[in-house]
Amino acid sequence: GGTPDYSGGTAMADATIEQRLAVLEAKDEIRELTARYCLAVAEGEAETIVAMFTSDGVFTMRDREFAGTDQLRVMYTGAADGVSPKPFIQNHVIEVDGDEATGRCGVEIRMVNKGEAYTVAGHYFDRYRKVDGRWLFSRRDFKVYHWVPLSKGWA
Repeated sequence: GGTPDYSGGTAMADATIEQRLAVLEAKDEIRELTARYCLAVAEGEAETIVAMFTSDGVFTMRDREFAGTDQLRVMYTGAADGVSPKPFIQNHVIEVDGDEATGRCGVEIRMVNKGEAYTVAGHYFDRYRKVDGRWLFSRRDFKVYHWVPLSKGWA
């Protein structure tokens, strides 16, 4: 155990250097996973995105749930029809517990939908699992704050 850390995690004062390094490496790999996800979404690479999820992975958004590889493939392939999202991640917080982790990050999305510019913002609430040495999404819940035409704004 350690002293409570009111920034949202547990202080690692009692951890060994190896344990601390493993947590730092995990956080770095998870941050890169989310960055690669954004790039793959921007490029419309559905198969690349699906491969970033565990086989039982889940994505939720606006009361819709896509569970498992087949449903995720449908969601990421179908979502690209007439839509060109460009997501940007920020303020990523990750908590690692062995081969499992949780995270949350802000997301802003610039998007063109049928020729009209949209602005989207929210947070991803994520669960990650290390599978065969790779960190993957096991669950990604997208909480939307606004999803509106840019011409109208969000206020």
